[in-house]
Amino acid sequence: MTTKTMKRCCGTSVGVLITDAQDRLLMITRGWWPKGTAPVAGHVRDAHTDVAAALVAEVEEEVGLTVTGSGLLWEGHLPNLCASLPATPRPGHYWHLARATAEGTVTAAPGETKGAAWYTPDQVRTMARTTLAHYRSGGVAADQPDASLEAVWLRLLFEAGLLPWLSEDDLALAEKAYSTAPGEYWLGGRP
Repeated sequence: MTTKTMKRCCGTSVGVLITDAQDRLLMITRGWWPKGTAPVAGHVRDAHTDVAAALVAEVEEEVGLTVTGSGLLWEGHLPNLCASLPATPRPGHYWHLARATAEGTVTAAPGETKGAAWYTPDQVRTMARTTLAHYRSGGVAADQPDASLEAVWLRLLFEAGLLPWLSEDDLALAEKAYSTAPGEYWLGGRP
């Protein structure tokens, strides 16, 4: 039994797509659940005044870059769960997905990430296929490999036009993965 009081999710997120001159996507390997590799993202209403402030802060916090510009690509609710207790009354996150430009030297946040790197479009597609193969074979979230996309990012990158080949079945499988409860974190919090 745990005595730690778990924080409830604010139900809002911002996701940030940053690419370089070679069309590579900057992503982090997550330091805790949900597992996998993903672009920079974070909650909006837990510590920020608005989406723009969250975008700037999360980019600086997770990869050490200074945002020089941004624009909204997509927004909408997805039922993805995170390490916090689910938002109420509607579990999941209202996402604001943006493309941003940034400057500086990539410096991954220790603890929050296991590292940050630039990924080619082919590498991103391979990671998406790895995620799908993991869940098609009966894999569970706790065992998802780092060298795969965090499941919710299959939907977000599809919405951004970066994974247009994903089928409705692929997206449904991803949703099943990202809407499954992470019991071990809800019982004791993230590391």
